[in-house]
Amino acid sequence: MTLIDTHCHIGYGDFDGDRDAVLARAKEAGVAGMLSVATDPDCWTRYLDVAGPRPDVLVALGFHPNYADSYSDAECARMKDLFARHLGKAVAVGETGLDFFREHCAPEMQQRAFQAQLDLAAELDLPFILHCRSAERAMCDVLKAQQQKLGRPLKGVWHCFTATAEFMREAVALGLHLGFGGVTTYPKAESVREAAREAPAERLLLETDAPYLPPQPWRGQRNEPGYVKATAETLAKVRGVSFDEIADLTTANARRLFASW
Repeated sequence: MTLIDTHCHIGYGDFDGDRDAVLARAKEAGVAGMLSVATDPDCWTRYLDVAGPRPDVLVALGFHPNYADSYSDAECARMKDLFARHLGKAVAVGETGLDFFREHCAPEMQQRAFQAQLDLAAELDLPFILHCRSAERAMCDVLKAQQQKLGRPLKGVWHCFTATAEFMREAVALGLHLGFGGVTTYPKAESVREAAREAPAERLLLETDAPYLPPQPWRGQRNEPGYVKATAETLAKVRGVSFDEIADLTTANARRLFASW
């Protein structure tokens, strides 16, 4: 039995004091790989340095919508160069997307950074990682236009999927995978579980978003990659299958999407 945490921030400062212990606990929980997602130019090289000696830790590089004001053509070119210099370690673009809940960056600034990252992912033939908060309709409209421009299904994952089953179906039609994390375990998150129940098996992914959004047993505490096992258990229960089936399925999906682990 192996699990893949397709979205965490193990390069984040919250783990500086005990990162090796956190990774050891993840391994004990069956986590065979994780994607550490760097959210702005200031942390790209730090995340790559953390992942460098650890073959199970891969990296995504991007401009999170809350840091879209850090986007420039020059920084995007630097990111592209990092992908070229870290082939096999930097395997995805993002996280990118739209966030209209927090007023960190103007929507038009977010849109510019979002589109540039979608185009870079297409150019490099890499998957992209989507962040969306209070912007589902706007984000899907951008993605539909991108799909039409490319003339093919999109290659990416809607991280921390907490939208409705209707948006799940739109995402699937676009070609996207769906990342389910700790929110799936929350008592009031029945709409998320409904989407997880109905989603096609080949589009399901597990994630933690550590150190954020821990599963229910650890609410209010720091999240960590090993806790992805609790989400897998919930997903198995929701879909009426065994834990091993969910583990095998989501691991195969992650390996296929990211061509890694």
